[in-house]
Amino acid sequence: MIQMSSKYTTFVKLGSNKDLSKLELSVLLKKLGVEDVAFTEWMDYILLKLNRNNFAKFFKILDNTGSIIKAGYLNSEVNIDREDIWKLKLKDHLIINIEKFSSEKNKSLKIALDVQAKNIALRNRIINFIRTTIINYSKEVKIQTKIIGMKKTYSELTPFQFYKENFPKRGLEVTSFSVKSKLIFGITKWVTNPLLDIKQDERRQTRLFTHGTSIKLARTLVFLSEVSNDGLLLDPFCGTGTILIEALKRKMQTIGVDKDPKCFRASKDNLNAFSLQYPAKAKMKDKWVVYSQDSRDLGKILKEKSLDAIVTEPYLGPFLKQLPSIEEARETMKTLEKLYIRVLREGSSFLKDTGKIIFILPVYHYSDKLEVHPDIEKIASQCSLINQESSKFFHVSLPLQIGRKHNVINRYLAIFTKQLNETR
Repeated sequence: MIQMSSKYTTFVKLGSNKDLSKLELSVLLKKLGVEDVAFTEWMDYILLKLNRNNFAKFFKILDNTGSIIKAGYLNSEVNIDREDIWKLKLKDHLIINIEKFSSEKNKSLKIALDVQAKNIALRNRIINFIRTTIINYSKEVKIQTKIIGMKKTYSELTPFQFYKENFPKRGLEVTSFSVKSKLIFGITKWVTNPLLDIKQDERRQTRLFTHGTSIKLARTLVFLSEVSNDGLLLDPFCGTGTILIEALKRKMQTIGVDKDPKCFRASKDNLNAFSLQYPAKAKMKDKWVVYSQDSRDLGKILKEKSLDAIVTEPYLGPFLKQLPSIEEARETMKTLEKLYIRVLREGSSFLKDTGKIIFILPVYHYSDKLEVHPDIEKIASQCSLINQESSKFFHVSLPLQIGRKHNVINRYLAIFTKQLNETR
């Protein structure tokens, strides 16, 4: 077990699916070359102790994630039972950052508060102290400050509000966490930008409700693949091309396959529209190709290509508004198993030894004790794959449920790697 640190340097706010966010964070730390990390999970947050040399890379890589909400620096830590001391330290923290984020040219500063404490009375005392300090100091140095999100009651800004209020350029979010006997405070450095996803969605030429992967999930799946720039990613059930576009944004090369003519046309339309956003010298159109073909015959397409990853949300069975009978569900899953085994067996033969397969599987949820889904171990065994069972950090178990827990029809996220001793 990793020993917890008494002082943390970074905080990360997890998304609604905490395990999915922790899985992404685990991959992020791996990308930084981190072997061990001191951390604690508290409420919706993970507090980390990182080497300061990793800070710049850490926040830059966060742009590639899809389920993490925000992150920032932690500057100071003080015992919570000494209110006189934490008020002095918190006041210094506020003044230093107000001076840092304001300037001679910009005397107007928006400020938001993210104060997290299980004790409501303590939380209110911290909020009131921060408000009073900001108001008094602003008057003293003649800086115009506006506290956003503070009306009758305190409310933390959503990512949408953060960007709508232009906080990256004109604002400062102060953070404070009451964890056990400590009061820890810092500032927000990074927040996921939903406006970019909205803009990307508006630029889609074609939408197919039953064949599309959400932009955020697609970004997560691509990130988990760990493919580097110029690596080759295959989506054998490419639908409307969302996963391919997320991979292209990360400077990967992509191959999409879908036998449904509607999906094939939708992917081409969406990828062409995406390519037009880039100058001719970027040669974005040279980085992708989409085939209208049955994904069970990948060998005809891939030939001598070498894949860095297979990332897909495949055909999940017939579109249903309610659960089928258990017998019907089991028959559906047997059919899907055969499809997945055929595709993954074929595709994995072109996968590099270090490559990953990021795969979504359907789940029919009948009760807490009964779920019907494809046999993941059988799929792995018959395709000479290893089913990843956990993350490197944060104790996330796989496969991971990625839909709402009580949905009757849900999805699992599975990660496979190749058996290195397989017979070629």
